[in-house]
Amino acid sequence: MNEATGTAPGRERASRIAIVGGGASGTLVAANLLRMAEVPLEIELIDESGDFGPGIPYRTPNPEHRLNVPACRMSAWADDPDHYLNWRRSRDPEAAPEEYTARSIYGEYLQELLETAATKAPPFATLGRLTDRVAGISFADGRPVIRFPDRQLEVDQVVIATGPVPGGDPVPVPEALKDRGLYLPSAWDTEAVETAGKDEEVLIIGTGLTMVDVALTLGAAPDGPRIHAISRSGMFPKTHLDRLTRLSTPQIPPEGPVSKRELLGAFAEQLSLASARGDDWRDAIDSMRLVTGDAWRRMSVEDRRWLLENVNRPWEVHRYRMAPSVGAAFHRLIDSGRVEIQQARVGAIEESGSRVRVELVGPKRSESREYDRVISACGACTNIRRDAPEPVRGLIDSGHLRPDDLLLGVEVDRDGAARDARGDRSATISVLGSLRRGVDWESIGVTELKTQSRDIALRLLDQM
Repeated sequence: MNEATGTAPGRERASRIAIVGGGASGTLVAANLLRMAEVPLEIELIDESGDFGPGIPYRTPNPEHRLNVPACRMSAWADDPDHYLNWRRSRDPEAAPEEYTARSIYGEYLQELLETAATKAPPFATLGRLTDRVAGISFADGRPVIRFPDRQLEVDQVVIATGPVPGGDPVPVPEALKDRGLYLPSAWDTEAVETAGKDEEVLIIGTGLTMVDVALTLGAAPDGPRIHAISRSGMFPKTHLDRLTRLSTPQIPPEGPVSKRELLGAFAEQLSLASARGDDWRDAIDSMRLVTGDAWRRMSVEDRRWLLENVNRPWEVHRYRMAPSVGAAFHRLIDSGRVEIQQARVGAIEESGSRVRVELVGPKRSESREYDRVISACGACTNIRRDAPEPVRGLIDSGHLRPDDLLLGVEVDRDGAARDARGDRSATISVLGSLRRGVDWESIGVTELKTQSRDIALRLLDQM
């Protein structure tokens, strides 16, 4: 036995890969590595929650919380587009391609995917699951060292799969309100959100799909609270059709730069084509997903910033839609007066006895209102330097990661290799998921994650 490497004579030392984040992103990287491994490999999947596979979005027990993509487009394998639908039909023969599955069921799918990959992997490829908090990542002799509160782990490669980085509080919030649970900084904290079910009036900051989840949770009981939701735009998600959208490939320049005018022109052509065929605007929106990622990478920073500032919110509410059953339930809450949507921003949040006083600044006037509880559903961060948690913050500060030009995430090559502060390609750090929004744009759905995870796995195995 070689004491330095822990390997027997004649046997190659196993490469050790740490995946920081045990949700959907990390699970897909681990599963791809296990199913394709041809060299000795030790994978350490790390997550503070200890719940490996689902990730936060797919842990919800509420059956009303649905996927917002139909089952036939939710396969986790890039080379097997029907994998999820076939898995669903193995459990429910009546499962339809156009169904919008409860997210908890998809969480079970991811768990089983990981377990199956680990079970069927060759004996020289192993999966470890570490339940711990990553306090930071440093380097020793060029190798990454994962630092935990009371131990550390030296590895050969590290994959950052931490999921969406939430934005900070919209304004300074008194700590006493957080301590008393009157201000909830994360709408993903399911147990905390459920405590608001006995309130009379609740404010939700943000009007995206997360707000819809909270509204459905609190609106389930007939005597639940009245819900007031605000955002700067006042827009909330549209609803899917009952049928699948019909996709066609938009025309953008095959190579070279792409301008915002060319991208918007391609969308206009898709809308015209959909109208001529008797189709719907949703068909045009979903078709654009086939090219927006490639176009975004080839656009100038100025054009990307213009689109972000002028088009992003209308695009989001049309692009990220509610499942038909979810949309119907949400609109019933609006029609009954249980949910009110308003265009406004938060000017201030203060204590007011047992309640929370909030200054709401609208386009025409400001007002002060009191609520039993305030829940933040503000969405992903818009300044990675300000909002990044560890280990991303430390890697940025040390120059091992470089924020993208829009500060939505970090610079990453197409194959997932990170770029450092000098712009050099990292030999040891890979990134996937929402941290790639600034350079890939389309980077938060399983449609993108399954391709990113496969590409990272192929590159890492090839390096070995």
